[in-house]
Amino acid sequence: MAGWSGLVASVARKPAFLALCAACALLALLPSRVLAGGMGSASPVLSESGFVLTDARGKEIRLADTPRRIVITGKASFMVLDAVYLFPEAWPRVIGLGREGQGMDAFLSAVDPGYASKTTLGREAGPEQIAAAKPDVVLMKKASTENLGRSLEEIGIPVVCVDFETPLQYERDLAIIGRLLRQEERAKELSGLIRGIVSGIDAKVSALDDAAKPRVLLLYYSTRDGSVAYNVPPTSWMQTLLVEMAGGHPIWKGVELGQGWTKVGFEQIAAWDPDQIFIVSYFTGYDTLEKELQADERWKALRAVRSKHLWFFPGDLISWDQPDPRWVLGLAWLATKIHPALFPDNDMKAEARTFFKNFYGIEGEAVEKTILPALHGDL
Repeated sequence: MAGWSGLVASVARKPAFLALCAACALLALLPSRVLAGGMGSASPVLSESGFVLTDARGKEIRLADTPRRIVITGKASFMVLDAVYLFPEAWPRVIGLGREGQGMDAFLSAVDPGYASKTTLGREAGPEQIAAAKPDVVLMKKASTENLGRSLEEIGIPVVCVDFETPLQYERDLAIIGRLLRQEERAKELSGLIRGIVSGIDAKVSALDDAAKPRVLLLYYSTRDGSVAYNVPPTSWMQTLLVEMAGGHPIWKGVELGQGWTKVGFEQIAAWDPDQIFIVSYFTGYDTLEKELQADERWKALRAVRSKHLWFFPGDLISWDQPDPRWVLGLAWLATKIHPALFPDNDMKAEARTFFKNFYGIEGEAVEKTILPALHGDL
């Protein structure tokens, strides 16, 4: 089926009765609760349980009832999906999603026995494909709302935008999801758990002066273009913020960077010659990467390598450096590595057990057989 923009262009060239037929065909894909509320920007007719929420755009969304059919799609949708799964009430309500790898399917299948039955939309789902799932609401990150989100709203499908990009946004966006699901207390509980972890670390590192903060370099290892590349994150990204929150000085701050990961050559890495290096790899195993570095004389000459302060960022099925709920595990691990004297008793396996119990409600055999065997990196 042609994309929404193609359909509009085609209808514009046809007689009025054909345009009406095309519109009716698309309307048939929409859920009845959306049609009852009207199309476009018209306010829906609310039931007694209807409510309004304000999303990450600052936009008010009026919903007739707690949504029973939720689609999660758009760019980096797995980060939104993992956050939504912090709310058990949401599990049966998520009926469609865009699967993007990084072990998400294996993890959420362990959490939710019904996960395999979800409709897979793919990474580039268009408005017609999403409409066919008859969602009551579509959740997506702000980066996808300008085009895809606008197209969905034009055909009457409510779109709720979240970010889940930084620690500060996490509390706000959990509150949005809690409001959407009418699970405000669970959102407050989750925010309290996060604040507890963050404040425990901040209590120990906030008193440090600049001289006590090591010069840290965090690199993303990639072979996406067919050649090895090391990249640094933008100043505003989670990875940079985690280094700062853990008591490190991210030495790439202040360098002119792009909107995403920015490639840096070894000459720049050597010029920085950091005290500590943390390497993230999403797709290449650390065993392979470690062998490459051990065989490279240039890397052996770096201060961090000589002092054995080069570490591979850990994760389970998903890396802990990303704006996934696991970022609190990444923060705890970073603080332990950057300032081991301040956190001598940190046991990251124990931290992981506690995290998955409190945040996802999984423990015992599910954790021992699914999470702990998947742990990787320098724990």
